Amino acid sequence: MQNENILEMRKIDKAFPGVKALDQVDFAVKRGEVHCLIGANGAGKSTLMKILSAAYTEDTGEIFFDGKILKSNKTTQRRKDGIAMVYQELSLFTELTVAENVYMNTYPRTRMGNVDWKRLYQNTQDLLDGLNIKIDAKSKVSELNIGQRQLTEIMKALACNAKLIVMDEPSSTLSKSEFEILVRVIRDMKEKGVTVIYISHHLEELFIVGDCITVLRDGKFVTCKGTDEIDEDQLVEYMTGIEISQIQKEEAEVHEVSTDPVLELKNMSNYRVSNINLTLHKGEVLGLYGLVGAGRTEVLQSIFGLAQITGGEMRIYNKKVNFKSPEEAIRNKIGLAPENRKMQGLVLMLPVWENMSMVSLRKFRQKGRINYKKIDMECMDYKERLKVKTPSVKTITNNLSGGNQQKVILSKWLMQDCDILLLDEPTQGIDVMAKEEIYELIREMVEQGKSVLIVSSELTELLRICDNIHVMYDGAQIMSSNKVNFSQEQILYASVAGRVAQ
Repeated sequence: MQNENILEMRKIDKAFPGVKALDQVDFAVKRGEVHCLIGANGAGKSTLMKILSAAYTEDTGEIFFDGKILKSNKTTQRRKDGIAMVYQELSLFTELTVAENVYMNTYPRTRMGNVDWKRLYQNTQDLLDGLNIKIDAKSKVSELNIGQRQLTEIMKALACNAKLIVMDEPSSTLSKSEFEILVRVIRDMKEKGVTVIYISHHLEELFIVGDCITVLRDGKFVTCKGTDEIDEDQLVEYMTGIEISQIQKEEAEVHEVSTDPVLELKNMSNYRVSNINLTLHKGEVLGLYGLVGAGRTEVLQSIFGLAQITGGEMRIYNKKVNFKSPEEAIRNKIGLAPENRKMQGLVLMLPVWENMSMVSLRKFRQKGRINYKKIDMECMDYKERLKVKTPSVKTITNNLSGGNQQKVILSKWLMQDCDILLLDEPTQGIDVMAKEEIYELIREMVEQGKSVLIVSSELTELLRICDNIHVMYDGAQIMSSNKVNFSQEQILYASVAGRVAQ
């Protein structure tokens, strides 16, 4: 008799330095169902799925799939076993056709060993038609909208005869109409016997697409319930560990640390967020909290000139501005420490001193020449002040730890004498001691009269260092709270449910 469960992950453990990512997690998925997997930031969802796909190796535990234990730790073998991943970041070649992308590395061949183009396009079209997807197999991916590209990624999974497809935040960039197409395709896949694991932070979606929901919290299994056995409020309780009845319902009064605004957003909108209102005061640390994809980073992008403001306005020292480039933002004494420090915040193959001074080179010019001796002295000064652990400012930045790389980025903006610092996940991936040093640096900056707008997925971090916190959900601003009446429960609820607890 065929096992009712196509997948069983038993007692899965996974630890990273200083972090227990998964702790004895059990996860079972029935054959042919749509199984939703949810949890707050850091719950362990992605780690569990990366172990399933063999991108990570479990420390302990066993995985049974389609009646057999999985032993190989190679992603290629997992795909052959019938497990496919559709990640939030699509991996398509835009200048190739849909068919070429769908069958990448597995093109059908003629007897002579050449690509059988006719069969390639016909197989792809058959897949598309079988799920009523209105896409031409010969279209270039560059001609498709984001929803069609997402469906093309799903076709890649089906083309390798996947029995189980993991969809990680598949709707994060889709419009309402595109999401409706995705829902129909998932239902068609289910009718054809394909099992789906669906990951999303949009709770309402789970009840539209899912048969049941597994909740993880802090790396542990919490519960598995049918979608007809649970509601959104109960999900939030499982995700946060906090009963709704415990949440304080009083509306928080905004507490301003200063009467001098340095940055104001008034109904600001861009390609991702709408009607954002916030005021950053001199000497204030203002936090933005929300689940991944809530739109926090996109707010920083518009402030720094990386994303065009499409509605509302931004004011710096009460002067209306709309930066077209980061250069304009820098001239207005704004600095950004991006989430991806290695790719966006640093040039890793350059030495520490070049990364520290690259934005402020103008101030080191004397009579048309750069005074390298002065640069060296100032970089050494910041190395000591920020306690950057490096043998020399001439050390290649790539050789530094994550925490010290972050200090180099902060040095860059302090050397430029920025008044407003935008920090996107400033302590992500760094150890506890380095975090404490970053917190101390933030405190020192605001004591000097600088203002900080910080995005973090760690609520405990924001509660500790922020004067005010704004909560975001799906591109919208849900609530605000200040340090006098911070409520961890209320902030968590708003970030997960998309509304203030009533």
